[in-house]
Amino acid sequence: MEGTSKEYAPIEFPAAADFDVVCALVKAAENNRQNYHTGVIQSKDSFYGQHSPQTMPVSYELESKWEAWKRLGVLASEMEAAALFTVSAARGIKTGCVLHALWNQERKKLGYSDDDVMDTEAAVKTAVDAVRILIGK
Repeated sequence: MEGTSKEYAPIEFPAAADFDVVCALVKAAENNRQNYHTGVIQSKDSFYGQHSPQTMPVSYELESKWEAWKRLGVLASEMEAAALFTVSAARGIKTGCVLHALWNQERKKLGYSDDDVMDTEAAVKTAVDAVRILIGK
């Protein structure tokens, strides 16, 4: 759901992380005893379209697509990864990403606690250690 990628590749091209980078990130997370998830994420251009879709003229579309993403098991929504993955593929660069969840609006909707977690140290350490693993290869 982002528009930059279509300037680099056909719209059908899958915006995906490089497998070697993902494996290095997993290894780094495991070495650091960090909880982690791997899987599909949704990239989009609109922050407010996700966090307050009812205020958008296309709310009907945003809300139905959000439900579809959830039903498909998407783990997170963010705004950069698809463009980075696609541009990297076009340039022959291996790319992956580490996401740090600041908020979980779905937990909040269900009445669970949703404390803001601003400490990104573990995510940064995981990324740095993954780069070290990749350099070692």
